[in-house]
Amino acid sequence: MKCSPFKLWLFFGATTWLLISCNQRNKSTKQDMATTDTTATVYTAADLEALHYWDQVDMQDTAKIKDPSMGEQKLADFLNALNGTSDSTADHAIANMLDRAKVNKTSFDYYIKLYEHYLYDGNSPMRNDVRYESVLRYLIKSDQLTDLEKEAYRPIYKLVQRNKMGKVAEDFSFERYDGHIQKLSDVNAKYILLIFYDTECAHCKQIIAFLQDTPEVTDLFEKKQIQIVTIEPWGDRDRWINYQPHLAKNWINGFDNNSTIQRQRLYDTKASPTIYLLDGMKRVLLKDVELQLALQIMTQLP
Repeated sequence: MKCSPFKLWLFFGATTWLLISCNQRNKSTKQDMATTDTTATVYTAADLEALHYWDQVDMQDTAKIKDPSMGEQKLADFLNALNGTSDSTADHAIANMLDRAKVNKTSFDYYIKLYEHYLYDGNSPMRNDVRYESVLRYLIKSDQLTDLEKEAYRPIYKLVQRNKMGKVAEDFSFERYDGHIQKLSDVNAKYILLIFYDTECAHCKQIIAFLQDTPEVTDLFEKKQIQIVTIEPWGDRDRWINYQPHLAKNWINGFDNNSTIQRQRLYDTKASPTIYLLDGMKRVLLKDVELQLALQIMTQLP
C-alpha cells in the first residue's frame, strides 16, 4: 500500500481545479461561441478549444507522440484545458481525442497508459475520477479492445462511479475502539472529514498529527462544526489497536472488522490516506482530496 506524497504544490493545483470546475461559463463575444446541430448547443471558447485540441496532431507520427516533451506534454495541457469546460464537453473532447488516436495502435496504447497515469494514479496531482470515467467509458465501448481487455476495465469503471461529489457516500459499519458497532450514516455532525488510513503509512501519521496540531481544525471541532472519522480498512486488528496512541481520543476511530470496504470495493483506497469531506446528509463534498484543500474548504463552510 503506497502513500501519496505530502506536496504543497498539489494544493494549489487542486484548488485551481476546484475553483474552475465549479464554474462559470464564459459569456463573452460572438466569436467565442458556436452552435451545432438542431439542439443549438452553445459552446464557449474554452469548449471549442478542448473539442478541437487534437485536430492538428498526427497520431501516425509515433516518434513525436512518444517524445515526452511533445506527446505527453500535449496531453497534460489538454487535461488542464478541460478544467475550463463542463463535464459533458470534457467527455466529448476525450472521446474525440481517442477517436483520433485509434488510427494508430501504438499511439492509442500510449495515451491509454498516460490517461491512467495522470488521472487515476494515487500520486498524480492531476488525478480526476470524473475525467478518467470518460476514458473508461470509451474503452469499454471501443472496438480497439478485446472483450477480455474490456472486462479488466469494468471493475475500475464501477469503482470511479462510486462516491461522486454531490452523491451520498457509501454506507458501511465499523467497530469503534470501545467495541461499539456504528454506521457511517449514524454519525451525527454538520460536516465529516472521513479518513481511510494504513497503519504502516508514514504519510498517514504525518496527516493525523498535523490535524491534531492545527488550531483551525481544533476550533471547528470544538464548535461542533466538524467530526473526524478515521477508518482502518485493511483488517489488521492488532495493528489498529496498537495505532490508537496516534489518534485523537475525541475523534471517531473505527476498524472495518469484516473488511467490507475492501471486499465490496465501496471506496477506492489505492493510496493512503484517502480523504473525503462529507456534509451532514453524508453527501460527498470532496472526494479523495489532499488535506490542504480540505482544510481550506472546511474553514469556509457555513
